[in-house]
Amino acid sequence: MILYGRRGLSHGATNLVAVMSPEGLAAVIAALDFDPADIRTEFYPGLLPQYHEKAADGLERFIARHGINILDFEAWTTKKSELGDVIYR
Repeated sequence: MILYGRRGLSHGATNLVAVMSPEGLAAVIAALDFDPADIRTEFYPGLLPQYHEKAADGLERFIARHGINILDFEAWTTKKSELGDVIYR
């Protein structure tokens, strides 16, 4: 599965990554396992899933384990547009 990520910060200033895939939202959520000591999730209807760092380097381990391709803002916006609504299935 191809996974794309966009790094960000939460309102509480923790590191996070939003993740999308041409396989769709449900496939992303089902495929991305994590250590709850390292990561917490936020899933909201109609939005891409967010994985928030809880422990030092937890986000880096999560990204590396799942081979998430991190995109800058411009590339993320372009990829979202290219993939269209399929990312929300």
